[in-house]
Amino acid sequence: MIALLIRFVKTPVRLHWSGRASHDLHNWHCQIILGAIIIRGQKDVPRWFRLTMVGLAIMIAACLVVGAGAMVYPIAYSDRVYPGVSVHDVDVGRLTVEEATVVLIESLPDSPLQGIGLRAGEHFWRLSWADTGRAYDYAGTAIAAYQVAHGDRWYEQILPAWRVRLQGHSVEPFITPADPERVRAALERAATLISVPPTDAQLRIGPAGAAPAPGQPGEALDVEASTTRVLRALANSAPEVELVLTAVPPRLSEPEPALTLARSLLARPFSLVTDDPLTGYHAEFQASPERVATWLRAVPEYAPQGARMVLEAEEAAVRAWLLEVAPQLEPERLLDVAHTVTRTMAALTAGEHQAEGRIRHPQGTHVVEPGDTFFDIAYRYGFPQWRLEEANPDVDPEALAIGMELVIPSMDVLFPEPLVSGKHIEISLPEQRLRAYEDGQLVYDFACSSGISTTPTIAGQFQVLFKEPSAYASRWNLEMPYFMAVYQEGPEFFNGMHELPITASGRRLWAGVLGWPASYGCIILNVGDAEALYDWAPVGTLVRITGVAPGTPVYEEQDAE
Repeated sequence: MIALLIRFVKTPVRLHWSGRASHDLHNWHCQIILGAIIIRGQKDVPRWFRLTMVGLAIMIAACLVVGAGAMVYPIAYSDRVYPGVSVHDVDVGRLTVEEATVVLIESLPDSPLQGIGLRAGEHFWRLSWADTGRAYDYAGTAIAAYQVAHGDRWYEQILPAWRVRLQGHSVEPFITPADPERVRAALERAATLISVPPTDAQLRIGPAGAAPAPGQPGEALDVEASTTRVLRALANSAPEVELVLTAVPPRLSEPEPALTLARSLLARPFSLVTDDPLTGYHAEFQASPERVATWLRAVPEYAPQGARMVLEAEEAAVRAWLLEVAPQLEPERLLDVAHTVTRTMAALTAGEHQAEGRIRHPQGTHVVEPGDTFFDIAYRYGFPQWRLEEANPDVDPEALAIGMELVIPSMDVLFPEPLVSGKHIEISLPEQRLRAYEDGQLVYDFACSSGISTTPTIAGQFQVLFKEPSAYASRWNLEMPYFMAVYQEGPEFFNGMHELPITASGRRLWAGVLGWPASYGCIILNVGDAEALYDWAPVGTLVRITGVAPGTPVYEEQDAE
């Protein structure tokens, strides 16, 4: 029988690595004391037997030592990372969690140096982890490294721990995810530099014509979609990511309708028509397309429902041209530049090649002659007397002196309404006839009665001022059917044209004398004729009254001559 005495001895061992402080570990050495070989029952033992026994004892001792060391290994690294564990090629084996954390902070790249490439069309830049809130979790990574091969029970760690030591084990570092809000904020800042605003359509108008420039789309960074892409790329550790760009259409793609309007206006000259039926004057003045081009400008209009390009006229340029035209009118008429500017600009905006000029007439003068009275002077120039008094407020009508100069009002005071084009009424006092014309053609020819000698109808040029189906003359207590005012006899009284008047008792006046002066100043028409004229003549129709009625003193004097 072989007697073996085995004794385990604990001896200290000091270890050194990576230039760091040394650490004391304890190895268990197995001391084997071979006892005497006692061969009971035999005095001599063969040599081969003794050698075999010694070898067997050594093998047993070696197995015991190895087994004891393997079992002691997890205990030795119970508070340290097992050798062979690394993080991104950083060896953290044999370190405590705190020591491993320090080593990782020193060895792994700084967050500001880490980042991802962002590409948006031709733009490229890097976004650092620091800008996104993404960073290494050093403590968490150190804990993960420590947990490699560390199980709940020490004996369960033996094989994994030795496998790690022999084969090595790499741990991916823990990373704090990027903050979506910080990523979004970074992209919003970049969007202002990346985005290309769209260009709206333009229209330049010059002597060479209208030159359009269609609108061009722009680009904008889709922040929400790009934020999602960046977060996904960071999570997958992608080196770069393509951001999402969206096309931004222009609000105004084409310069319409201004372009079509401008081309139409510049196709031929623009005409200003000056037609003055009161003096029989007619003239046209033209501006060349090159001159018209200097008046026009294209202006975009934006509204919630859309945008468009409109054409406007420069008032100052139009006015300058009209001021050039104004002196070319003859002295007895004036061009109302302010009113004509408005008409011209409206015509241009509407795409018309013609506008009508507004003609005004200057005041006149009269030198008092022997026998002149205020009534005679006013009658001679075709005005009610009160109009002459209004124009000469400092003159006493009862104290006229020969040689005194009076102001004759402008005939414009008799025409507050725009004249109707194409229609006019002619009243001949000598003939006591009323004729209506449209575009030069006779429409009506009626017998009429004008004012008697004490209340004569004034000869002159007037217009239909207003119309009333049935007017009442309080001065004479008469109803005047189909009344059309022609001139203001007094501040609150109008003379005009109407049907045979009706008394309070319902009787028609002057039916038997129609065709002779009979009224108090109005033009009297037969039943039916007045209604027809009333329906035909709108307000503003020119009314021209000529001659002297039979029976008036002036008429008799002229006839005697």
